[in-house]
Amino acid sequence: MRKLVDKRKMTEADWQAYRGQQKGIGGSEIASVIGVNPYKPKFKLWLEKTGQIPVEALDNEFIKWGNILEPVIRKQFAKETGFKVFQNNFVLQHDEWDHVLANIDGEVIDPAYEGRGVLEIKTTSEYNLKEWQGDKLPIQYMAQVQWYMATTQYTYAYVVVLIGGNKLRWWVVERDEAIIEQLIHASNEFMELVRTMTPPEIGGSKEESDYVNSRFDQVVDEEMSIPPIIENLAIEYTDIQQEMNRLKERSEEIKNQIKLEAKDFKTLKGESVRISLSLVNKTLFDSKTFQKEHNELYEKYKTKTSSYRDFRVKLLEEKV
Repeated sequence: MRKLVDKRKMTEADWQAYRGQQKGIGGSEIASVIGVNPYKPKFKLWLEKTGQIPVEALDNEFIKWGNILEPVIRKQFAKETGFKVFQNNFVLQHDEWDHVLANIDGEVIDPAYEGRGVLEIKTTSEYNLKEWQGDKLPIQYMAQVQWYMATTQYTYAYVVVLIGGNKLRWWVVERDEAIIEQLIHASNEFMELVRTMTPPEIGGSKEESDYVNSRFDQVVDEEMSIPPIIENLAIEYTDIQQEMNRLKERSEEIKNQIKLEAKDFKTLKGESVRISLSLVNKTLFDSKTFQKEHNELYEKYKTKTSSYRDFRVKLLEEKV
């Protein structure tokens, strides 16, 4: 592995600027590449890497406190295990694949293994406790540490997580050559999409919807013939909409039956569920009447008008 950047010489602004220019794939991004990152879809990562949207700044409260607690967790992990633990201050790069990058939280020496291993530190809330129970890590973090082991050539990694501020857990993960080979292959394909400006298969996230709407925000008043694959998608769409309508009607039916049983009670409790039926008062605003009676004020304070393309599918009768 190569030491690419010394983070000790960088301010927070420098680091964010570097992230925005970085063309390789880091450990937190490989999960997006293989489609297992619940927070960033592959398509959004492609938009970032191709410079079509800015790289999302890492400035939320979870990340801030994670950075603050990282040295504390590192020190406590060393104390409880007796392992030698080191901080790593460099962005690391694979010896062969330039786009394979790692920004690890530290390194660890476990006498049961040869040499150093990767140390990855996480913090999470009590609400995510179920994700961190048992022997297996959440899949996105398994991909992350295998990526780090690919970059560093280390043979093992420790993932340490502080849950809810008071539960310290850790797992040892051994290098898996089959997984690493799959990750490298997927990353090579993704970087080719970036190089050629070829978008990956579109999904249904907000970023993907925004991208499509921004690219095709005008219509031509002509009819276009479509291939069978698009026609099949449209038919599938109508089937899904019908099923959603059926499920929505059933959910409303269930709610009405429960409300009728509840009468005036605020809370219902069973052996496995608690049902709350709080009274909510909403104030509605009649914008149409307000516009009609106070048009000047309406024009002054109305928000920006947005446009979008309506989407409807109608099944045609089969021709005999």
